[in-house]
Amino acid sequence: MPADPMTSSPPETELCSDLGLDPSAVCAFGTDQAAPGSRLLDLDNASDRLPDASAAAAQLCDAGALLVRAPGLVTEAELARWRNQLWPRLHAVAIYEEGEFGLRRRTLQGRETLVPAARPARTTLALRRTDHVLSPAATVEKFDGNAAGWDGEPGGPGYGHFRWMRRFVGRYASASRGARILDFGCGAGWVGIEAARQTPGSELCFFDPSPEMVRIAERNAAANGIVQATGRTGFGEHPPFPAAGEAPYDLVISSGVVSFSPDFETWLDGLVGTLAPGATLVIGDIHRDALGFRRRRTRRALLPVRELAARTPDEVRGGLEVRGLEHLETSFYQVSWPIPQIMHVNETKLKGVLSWPLLTLNRLFATTSRKVGIPSGGGFDSWVMRFVKPSNPA
Repeated sequence: MPADPMTSSPPETELCSDLGLDPSAVCAFGTDQAAPGSRLLDLDNASDRLPDASAAAAQLCDAGALLVRAPGLVTEAELARWRNQLWPRLHAVAIYEEGEFGLRRRTLQGRETLVPAARPARTTLALRRTDHVLSPAATVEKFDGNAAGWDGEPGGPGYGHFRWMRRFVGRYASASRGARILDFGCGAGWVGIEAARQTPGSELCFFDPSPEMVRIAERNAAANGIVQATGRTGFGEHPPFPAAGEAPYDLVISSGVVSFSPDFETWLDGLVGTLAPGATLVIGDIHRDALGFRRRRTRRALLPVRELAARTPDEVRGGLEVRGLEHLETSFYQVSWPIPQIMHVNETKLKGVLSWPLLTLNRLFATTSRKVGIPSGGGFDSWVMRFVKPSNPA
């Protein structure tokens, strides 16, 4: 059973400071508090039962945190179990471990020792409300901070694979000469750029929540000779294109965006609203139920929020068909295992010597998926679908 909240020791000052919390304002979980805030839940051991996720989220304020603490160094698999039980209302953002080494923090960005002095061994999993992690303000901050790294690194060992994936989606459907193309959530702009490059005379529009990403996309479009290119900032739930008085688009492409949306239904409404009658939609994202992602959810406690929030191809297809779109084809790409694992070693330790053989294998499997069809797609990390909006809807 969880420890008595009245006898629990307060969280460490350094830990709270790292999360931007006032340690004196962190209350024991389950105590009768007048207002939501941050909470500390002490467990007697790692196998103690966790609270209901909705009840836990209700005790937190918008920027608050739930600190789940247990004695000893808790295994990664057990921490993943905690995370899975509290998702989707709460999302794990950091792990704090204490022991002879002091106090150290683990995040998706790496490991850092905060205090070197030895202390009794225990582990704290820090979680925040998922609606806060996926909020517009948090999204813009994250995208702006990571924009340069998400542009790819020309000449780097993984750059060929980076560009191939974007080319695969960007050229999944062709448009007629002079078409109006919209990159719906552009990132660095490469998917829309690839589509525009194969369609002479086209007009390319693109948007992203991050002003920095839009700036990079504008730079990349100009460098690739896209003369008619316009970027704006905005979110998919209420897209900035087309604005009042502007025409909808002949080809809309959205790659790796839907898994960042906190409001799936409104996001789909926004997407469909950008399509002209007879227009083509190409949409792709990570495959939540792929072999590799299923394995990661049981073995890793800290995962990008989009890996957990991602929708399956069937969910996305159903949502678009309900809105009147006609499904044309589905393909899968990026083999889930073992190519990504080997590619990581290739990029971090082998200086890219295996880049082209691995890329060739991925191309071969992706081409086979598109031509032959693999219904489950469980062996691939990513999917892409093509739809058409009927010219004369029933």
